[in-house]
Amino acid sequence: MIRIVQWMTSMLLLGALYGCDGNTPLMKDVVGGDAEQVAAAMRAGADVNAQNNYGWTALMHAARAGNTPLVLLLLANGAAVDARDNDGWTALMRAAEKGRVAAVATLLEHGADVNARNKADWTPLHWAAVQGHEQVVRVLLDAGADVKIKNSSGWTAWMGAIREEHAGIIAMLEQAGARE
Repeated sequence: MIRIVQWMTSMLLLGALYGCDGNTPLMKDVVGGDAEQVAAAMRAGADVNAQNNYGWTALMHAARAGNTPLVLLLLANGAAVDARDNDGWTALMRAAEKGRVAAVATLLEHGADVNARNKADWTPLHWAAVQGHEQVVRVLLDAGADVKIKNSSGWTAWMGAIREEHAGIIAMLEQAGARE
């Protein structure tokens, strides 16, 4: 019995070490930030819209990292700008949450839905406001983000900014009509 438990433990550790997340080689190249490898993988036929076990795409990885050149490369090769992961997140949400201004702007220029909602009804604006990313909030507002959208808890981005005490964002959102 002890040997079975030891074997199972070693298999679990190997899985954790080598990854059971379902990331494709393309995704691993994107995470590594190697544009040449990413381009080579796509030339070799890599599925640019493949999803890992969590529903993430290569574009989501690039957007979250703020690697705008890779975001552009993936979009130029057919990446779905509004693909959803298992929790309903888009690449734009990933970039907004991390404060990746250039990636946010690039995704919006390529048609990303500025008011997309995840499964908890959070929008890119909610994420940027709560995380304190003023420049991202400005870009989202300029792109037409709806300041009145409430998440599943009934909170707007403005309420989240108040909770997190982001004074500059509170003022921007109020100027955009968020005060309730």
